[in-house]
Amino acid sequence: MPRGRELPESLSESAAELVVELRTVKSRSGLTLVALERKTAYSKSSWERYLNGRTLPPADAVRALCTVAGCDPVPLVALREVAAADAAARKEWEERKEREERADLDEGGERGDGLGQGAGPLSPSAHVATEPDPVPRTAGDPGPWWRRWPALVVLGAGVAVAGGVLAAEPWQSESRAAAPRSPFTSAHDGPYVWGREASYPCRIQQHSGRTYAGHSGTHQTVLAHNSTSWDVVEAQCLLHEAGFDPGAVDGVYGPRTEQAVKRLQAKAGIEDDGLVGPDTWKVLRG
Repeated sequence: MPRGRELPESLSESAAELVVELRTVKSRSGLTLVALERKTAYSKSSWERYLNGRTLPPADAVRALCTVAGCDPVPLVALREVAAADAAARKEWEERKEREERADLDEGGERGDGLGQGAGPLSPSAHVATEPDPVPRTAGDPGPWWRRWPALVVLGAGVAVAGGVLAAEPWQSESRAAAPRSPFTSAHDGPYVWGREASYPCRIQQHSGRTYAGHSGTHQTVLAHNSTSWDVVEAQCLLHEAGFDPGAVDGVYGPRTEQAVKRLQAKAGIEDDGLVGPDTWKVLRG
């Protein structure tokens, strides 16, 4: 499955980023769809739908992929839960819109709207144009998936992953380009995509006494070996800022990044397990 295949425009950013991450894991593993069908409980057609962005994969499918491909499932399961929350919020908004439009039509038919007694309900094309309702919002902060966490708690591999205290982002729309950018993700555009020659800039800044690098505002996301995301880019930038060289700032949590994390943890007097969790983020943020 080529990672570059175009995704459906209807996907939210969190869902699109999840598909990109799943494609990356599959590509690195060298597994075919037939192999995935053979090694997991999910069919070839199911994996094709998941990797084409037509269906949101269940959390167990994400874990199964990581089991056979040798990756850490925690960040991907967390991202999958964010995408599911986004989808639920969007569905709720669409249903509410439909109910409101139906109520408007019924109300217009009852009062006639000046068209005469018994004129009957107006057709949608006869309705007076009104300003559209505000786009639906989710309980996250504008930008990549960390900013749309709806007070999410994901349990995986014994780790609780929770969204920070963040503000909300509108659903994608034609006017999305005009939406205000979050200062926490001002150093990049769009979902993270891994590339062999990728190298990302670090935009070091201070907010409320804490340090950020322009790629993520998370304080909770758990990062481990083989993780790939904007959160990893953020951690790599902050490691550089703290004087611990993680190697290339490419968003790939490889051996050099893990060693840099362990050195930082040892110096800070916290458990040097090489995992970036809440305690390590606290040290990185300052």
